[in-house]
Amino acid sequence: MMPSLDTPAERRILTMAMLAALAIVLHRMEALLPLPSPWIKLGLANIMTLLALIYLGLKEAFIVTIVRVIGGSILAGTFMSPTFFLSAAGALSATLVMAAFYVNGRSPFSLVGICVASAYAHTATTFLCVYAFLGPMPGFLKLIPLFSFIALAGGILTGLIANGLSQKLDEEGVALGTDGN
Repeated sequence: MMPSLDTPAERRILTMAMLAALAIVLHRMEALLPLPSPWIKLGLANIMTLLALIYLGLKEAFIVTIVRVIGGSILAGTFMSPTFFLSAAGALSATLVMAAFYVNGRSPFSLVGICVASAYAHTATTFLCVYAFLGPMPGFLKLIPLFSFIALAGGILTGLIANGLSQKLDEEGVALGTDGN
């Protein structure tokens, strides 16, 4: 049975929960994609973070990100492992960049540009964390061009999908968790 959702606060919480659940599903589905390395991800879960930022706000976008990282890592069996901490650092930096580029509901950048910037932030943060914890590794630095290309491709893909979803939601007049409509 569906809850009544009588208040805007209840609608916001349900919307955040749905976005977080979808982000976890996308996060885990990415693990099934044949990519050149197990550490490379396209960042599809960030679509839900961006939608949370656009339709709910900054705090809610961070909540969706945190729930996604924790939930996804529990399902993957990596909770509290180095992979978890790298994922958390990258996801939080990506969300911070999204928020910086999408200020007060407006941005001089398209959603594709925002997603590309956040993908680079995630990649750079991951590289910096690995470098800080493991020290200089010349072989690892040779991977920067590959990771940068994947970040660009993933950012473009996630941006196009996020743009399409937000346009569809706007056309349909869907008010995600807001007190309107």
